[in-house]
Order: sequence, then C-alpha cells, then structure tokens
Amino acid sequence: MTGLPRVALASDVPEILRLGALMYASGGMGVDAAWRDLGRAQLESRLGADLHGWVIDDEESAGALAACGFVNRSPRLPLPGASSALRGYVQWVVTDPEHQRRGLARSIMGAIMEWAVVESVEVLELQSSLAARPLYASLGFVFSPNIEFPPEVFGAPMQWRTGRTATGSARPS
Repeated sequence: MTGLPRVALASDVPEILRLGALMYASGGMGVDAAWRDLGRAQLESRLGADLHGWVIDDEESAGALAACGFVNRSPRLPLPGASSALRGYVQWVVTDPEHQRRGLARSIMGAIMEWAVVESVEVLELQSSLAARPLYASLGFVFSPNIEFPPEVFGAPMQWRTGRTATGSARPS
C-alpha cells in the first residue's frame, strides 16, 4: 500500500459511506438507511464544490478504500490579522481497521493541510476523538478554546492555522 492520497471521486461514495459508518461504530453510534441516504446526497451534490475529499485506495482489494478524509470550506467573518475569511471544517478522517497504524490518516491530513495553504483557508477546525488527539496534536492542532478536554469528551474541538505553529508563532519557511 502506497498510502498516497488522491482526490475523492463520485465513484468512491459507497466506500466513503462504508468508512463513515465504521467511524461512527467505533464511537458506539450506529447508522441507518436514512443516514446513508443523506450522506450519499451530501457527498454527491457537494464533492468538489464546498466539500473536498481525499482517499487512499486499498491496493489489496479492488474498488475498496483504506482511508478517507474531508474538509468543508466556508467563508466566516475574519479573525484579527487574517488575510482570508475562509475556514475549513475537517470531517470523516477514517482508516479501515485492517489498515490502521500505517500513517494513512497522517497522509490524508497532510493532503488536507496542503490544500488549505494553497486555497488560502487559514483555519482548519475539527472535532477529535480521544484516539486521534495525539495525531492532530503532532500536526500542530491545538484545543479550541485552549483547554485540554478530558478523555470522556468524544468530539474535542481542535484547530490549526496555516502559517502558524501550535504555539501561534509563525512557522519557519
């Protein structure tokens, strides 16, 4: 498995929904047909417009995905010092259990963060599970607000700013 992300396509939607269902199941939440229908409709209508996604193919199983991740781009009122009012909300960063611990989520997040820089999306926000917090922290995401959330908080808010480190200082060039 190469672990190289590619842009998500409409033909990936069934596998993206499978991975999304796995993510929710890992948090103790089940999905139903209504969830699948709404997810399919959102992916099919928004992918490539205000929803941008990356996937990693499962090279061991034709047509299957090993991982995926998405970011919703939207304008927001600007923060002080901002040169752009664009924000990104990261969702559904999921790795199939058979492919975990191989750096695939890190690769997906790298693609999302690189896209954010290129597209002038100055802030990425997400809700992190306990298991994913170390990954996001290692990538420069910080808790928002700047307090540590206890382990029982399933979706701790975290954010990353392009051109800034976790401490808020400028990233070295």
